[in-house]
Amino acid sequence: MKKHFVNLNRIAATHKGNPLQAFALGILQEFFNYAKPAEHITAFDEFCRAALKEKYCWHRGSPANALYYSERLELLIEAAYLLYIKPPKHPVHFKKHTILLSAMNKEYANPSHFLTYFFSQASLKKWKTWLQAFTHAAIAKGSAADEMKAVDIYVFVESVKQLLCAAALIADARNQ
Repeated sequence: MKKHFVNLNRIAATHKGNPLQAFALGILQEFFNYAKPAEHITAFDEFCRAALKEKYCWHRGSPANALYYSERLELLIEAAYLLYIKPPKHPVHFKKHTILLSAMNKEYANPSHFLTYFFSQASLKKWKTWLQAFTHAAIAKGSAADEMKAVDIYVFVESVKQLLCAAALIADARNQ
């Protein structure tokens, strides 16, 4: 149980109390109330470009904006982890979202199954370590490529994009 508190520190800091009791679906809905899935994917692409350049190139305001965006991504990953370890008791029915579903790997088109795939790729701690490397690089002059293997960069970028799609579907299904 203590292991979860260490790894769910963003939820613990944002939502007071036991992070294992946080309402993960509410966190996802809040994330997508802030911006639409397509806007999040565009922002994530810009975040990755800034992190992979050898020079400072964050163009969405001050470096604090990159830190804030990183915190939101960390909340998203932690909420997905909560849904992974404690799936909803009631089945989630997904409306057809051809744009979001086409952005995901076909074999993981069911967002609930995607969470299993996502956390089989890397542990929660590893996802957060990779996010930290990207965040540091996005607001500095270095590149995330200096700290990560190429295959890890690819897994991080592609899987987080797919997580954005899956999380949007899960959040939308709960709004129905």
